Amino acid sequence: MSDQVIAACMREFRAHSGDCSGFVKAVGADVGVTIEGTANDIVDTLRAGGDWVELADGPAARASARAGKLVLAGLRGDEQAVRNAHGHVVVVVDGPLDRNLYPSAYWGQLGGTGAECKTINWAWTAQDRDRVTYGAHDLA
Repeated sequence: MSDQVIAACMREFRAHSGDCSGFVKAVGADVGVTIEGTANDIVDTLRAGGDWVELADGPAARASARAGKLVLAGLRGDEQAVRNAHGHVVVVVDGPLDRNLYPSAYWGQLGGTGAECKTINWAWTAQDRDRVTYGAHDLA
């Protein structure tokens, strides 16, 4: 099942590499999970419970991705060290865990180009990378 999420990331990356929330929403749609709103909204959804289970840390996120769940990580823009109107979200996948902390992920980047299967310490600044929220959603 983790291959299903990776395949969706690979399919959607080119079309959404310049938009993190658009990328996350497209991957979600590919695997049957509806995700709505901006990156800030998505982070709020991860924290709200319901169908999403908040995870403790990067190793727990990798374990959930390995188990075949859709796993996202995110940080609201108003919570970043350098405040921003836009948050940032990524899709965590099964893969290397840098420094035993930072799982592998795919992401788009607003106004730039995201990354494919890089550890999330590259998705946020050193000040922000340890403050992200992780959430897992079962796939049907």
